[in-house]
Amino acid sequence: MKEVMVKSLGFICIVILGYILKKNGFFKKEDGLFLSKIVMNITLPAALIAGASSMNINYVAIIIILVGLISNLFNIFLVKYIERRNSPVTKAISIINCSGYNVGNFAIPFAASFFEPTALLYMCMFDMGNSCMVLGGSYALAKNEVDGSGRLNIKKLIKTLLRTVPFDVLIVLFVISILKISIPKEITTIASMIGSANAFLAMLMIGIILEINITKTQAKGVTKLLGIRYFSNLIFSCSVYFFLPVPILAKQMIVLVLFAPLSTISAVYSKMIDPDNPIPALANSISIILGIFIMTGLLIVFT
Repeated sequence: MKEVMVKSLGFICIVILGYILKKNGFFKKEDGLFLSKIVMNITLPAALIAGASSMNINYVAIIIILVGLISNLFNIFLVKYIERRNSPVTKAISIINCSGYNVGNFAIPFAASFFEPTALLYMCMFDMGNSCMVLGGSYALAKNEVDGSGRLNIKKLIKTLLRTVPFDVLIVLFVISILKISIPKEITTIASMIGSANAFLAMLMIGIILEINITKTQAKGVTKLLGIRYFSNLIFSCSVYFFLPVPILAKQMIVLVLFAPLSTISAVYSKMIDPDNPIPALANSISIILGIFIMTGLLIVFT
């Protein structure tokens, strides 16, 4: 437990460091976007390659991918029921922000220091299903609530996924695993050196992009939004942990991801629905803080 607390405190300190440095002018918010490109296109793919030797494609992988998709749909239908008497715009904003999980830039770096590489691959499998909704599925359903014109463009969605480097790397690793091809040790060694920077860069990036500035009215909106999200995730995570027929490590990783912060792209899609609503951006920032503490608590229980 002491090791978990020390590492979790270290992550919090890195986030705080990034936030303080930004407030003192050392970093700009745009630098966080630059770091996100490094994380998504270099260090995260390298971390995946480093753990490729433990990848094993079986029914478990397929189940986890489906869970990533179903978890989003579960949240969306629950929020539609809870918000059924509110305006279409309110429902649309809730649909976007009560679904979607920040796996690549938060959950994976957070878990990387505590679990074996197989755990990260379980998270990536979940993210394959999650990405289908995060990268357009949830927005299409939300847009349909507002004006009925939203349609899930499968072709466009696939193009977006294939332009995402971690997704491409994971697909290649899947194929290699299916064909029983071994990656040379030299490659995994180099990838491990690069991937070891992933956690630090991701947490520093979160500190840089973190924004905390909220009024009473906004606080009520954020509380309701996050309340629905965490209530839904609590129900779904209990179902996963007690009933899903997968290894215990896979269950733990799914539960961790379900309490990860909102996807960073959710704020972008929310602005496309209601450009003057500050609640999604605030909810995103607060979910990062809550994510750190909730996931730390879960790590203590799991380890």
